[in-house]
Amino acid sequence: MIRPSILFVAVIFVAIWATGRAQEQAQSAAGGAPTLSEQGSQYKVTVLLVLANRATSMPAESAPAVATVLQEANVQLDACAAALETHQQFWQYKMCGSAVLQQGLNALSALQAANGAAPSV
Repeated sequence: MIRPSILFVAVIFVAIWATGRAQEQAQSAAGGAPTLSEQGSQYKVTVLLVLANRATSMPAESAPAVATVLQEANVQLDACAAALETHQQFWQYKMCGSAVLQQGLNALSALQAANGAAPSV
């Protein structure tokens, strides 16, 4: 039961890494400034990477809940990206993404506290 959840987290790590590599290659090929969509993708990768790194300090028994937090953050960031396409204001996207990051970190801290582990700083 825990192994599929750990596999899900591992898949997210690989997806984040692969997305980052693809974006780096696309930027170097384009040679210009990144578009709003590219900037949004980079920020999404950053937020998910921060949450995934924080999730590594969680106890193994909370892996299903951690996977849920990461998946929910991904869905919320997609909603932020949809707003970016509509409003074309990157600062609004970053505010939305920052709120998602804060919610994710709070959820992971609550999970850690519920499992009786000392919160990490």
